[in-house]
Amino acid sequence: MKAYKLHAPKGWENLKADTFDEPTVTGNQVKINIKAVSLNFRDTAVTRGGFAYPGEKLPMIPLSDGAGVVTEVGPDVHHLKVGDRVSPNFFPDWHGGRFSAQKVHRSLGGSTDGVLAEYVVFSEDAVAKIPDFFTFEEAAAFPCAGVTAWHSLVTKGGIKAGDTVLLQGTGGVSVFGLQIAKLFGAKAIITSSSNEKLEQAKALGADEVINYKETPDWGKKALELTNGQGVDFILEVGGKDTLPQSLEALKPGGSIYVIGAVGGGAPGQAEGLFLSPLKMVNLQGIYVGSVEMLEELFHAFAANGVKPAIGQTFGFDQMHQALEFMSNGSHFGKIVVTL
Repeated sequence: MKAYKLHAPKGWENLKADTFDEPTVTGNQVKINIKAVSLNFRDTAVTRGGFAYPGEKLPMIPLSDGAGVVTEVGPDVHHLKVGDRVSPNFFPDWHGGRFSAQKVHRSLGGSTDGVLAEYVVFSEDAVAKIPDFFTFEEAAAFPCAGVTAWHSLVTKGGIKAGDTVLLQGTGGVSVFGLQIAKLFGAKAIITSSSNEKLEQAKALGADEVINYKETPDWGKKALELTNGQGVDFILEVGGKDTLPQSLEALKPGGSIYVIGAVGGGAPGQAEGLFLSPLKMVNLQGIYVGSVEMLEELFHAFAANGVKPAIGQTFGFDQMHQALEFMSNGSHFGKIVVTL
């Protein structure tokens, strides 16, 4: 089979495609012929060497998000069959239930091999069936970014009609957050430095948009757009530079879901930050989610006829170009690579 492996020392020049033996199945495992994968900001950092996971071993197959078809099943497989269309979960050991350190010990394309290969093998409990409504390219967009947004707004937040959500930027998590907000009848405010991207967000249902370059004090602007009430939920993807603005925009008793730090540093590192007890802020870290959440997300989007937003598609031999495109931040929604 063909696959990419990241070799030491890390760097895009050491992400190389080659031919390897296909993996074999045992027990309750299934072999999946991967048809498409999608990229996340994390993938650019891992492959460039921005950070390493505990237990990480190189060479490693990168990327966490993929979709394909089952081609072989082990003798102890009971729920899947050859021909089923499936997507592996970001955490292969978090099947359902509450978070625990043990369930997130292994993450695809981080502390264990990922999905940037023609064939991969996982336990049947680690994958979710893909509804017929989605193509492989569309299904590959869901596992990391989609589940992260679902975990935040639905599993933790219990979002409902009439709530207001603030989304930062137009990357994968934020655009999924926008779509989930509209699915539940909530109001969505989204930020970007690009007016063109803000127009794309409006086409997906964004109620209000803010260009944060034109309006640096976007937290105050979001507060004004809610008549001074503040927003109920914020997907915090920016890091230490955006958290103060998020706190300005938040309703008393509202929730900030800390997801990433694409702006540099971690949100907890914001200097001089003061969380007023009068505002009763809920600051919740979110680390992707379970197979169960991925299944719920698939079913919710399919039942309501909602497709994920795919901004750009590349071929398997264009992996480096895809990573460069992701790194430049010029995309809207998800970047997909077809095999």
